[in-house]
Amino acid sequence: MSLDLYQLKTFFTVARTLNFTEAAKRLHITQSAVSHAVKKLESRAGAELFSRGGGKFSLSEAGRTLYRACETVFSELEKAEESIAGEKKSGSIRLGATVEFGTTLLVKYLKGFIEKNPGIHIDFLFKHELLRPLLNDELDIIIDCKDHKAEGIVKKPLFREEYAVIASGEFIRKNKIETPSGLSACNVLSMDKGGLWWGNFLNALPAGKRPELKFITQINHVRGIINAAIESLGAGFVPKYCVLKELKAGTLKNVFPRLELLEDHFSVYQKSKRSGLERHRRLIDYLANIKSAHLIRPE
Repeated sequence: MSLDLYQLKTFFTVARTLNFTEAAKRLHITQSAVSHAVKKLESRAGAELFSRGGGKFSLSEAGRTLYRACETVFSELEKAEESIAGEKKSGSIRLGATVEFGTTLLVKYLKGFIEKNPGIHIDFLFKHELLRPLLNDELDIIIDCKDHKAEGIVKKPLFREEYAVIASGEFIRKNKIETPSGLSACNVLSMDKGGLWWGNFLNALPAGKRPELKFITQINHVRGIINAAIESLGAGFVPKYCVLKELKAGTLKNVFPRLELLEDHFSVYQKSKRSGLERHRRLIDYLANIKSAHLIRPE
């Protein structure tokens, strides 16, 4: 049996997306061309590669076998392409990160990497759910504060993320906030209505001294929380690096500067079969060396 490389690539893209339309977009061909290539490959293989029964579209047993082989083959081809290119490393990386970290720090600190590696092109995707796009090969590398343990991915710790309770001086004076218990009687700003966003603050306190957050205004973006705090609409809880300028300028105060809050741990993740790519290694090594005592605390 001789399998066509173009048909294999088309199949591999459909298998990753489980969607003919999305596969066609990624391959820059028509949907009918995708369908035709898959049908020809199934004819060559002598087996159906996808199950279409019960309204569910998924890989068949034969399809899963071929998918695993394709994942290995195409990863090795990428590595060979880099090796042939030698020192003139080139290629693209689709990099995902959480919204706040990505927009506030990542784009700023990757300027140096981009200037030193002109042949490596980086596209960015900032969102809160990053694992699924990585597993579906929509992203090559992700930076996340969630602990992912999915099969086939590798993890490298980067840094700890510190938080702060913020409010304007006017809000603090008006509500006479001197201790954490003072938050029970005033408005607080949270990403969610239940106050789970404040978990790293509440869980840093002894159970008997945790304030009951009775008055919550939900704002589903950190920058919105910051701006609302500046306008004295409530006390917010945010990553400290997001408000360095405001704290320095005095437009916001760190309400409890001596209180040690719980922190999140940021790590970088990629698929293990692609971890040997030189452009990936260069980027991750660069990320691991980003250090600033004022912004992040290295691991």
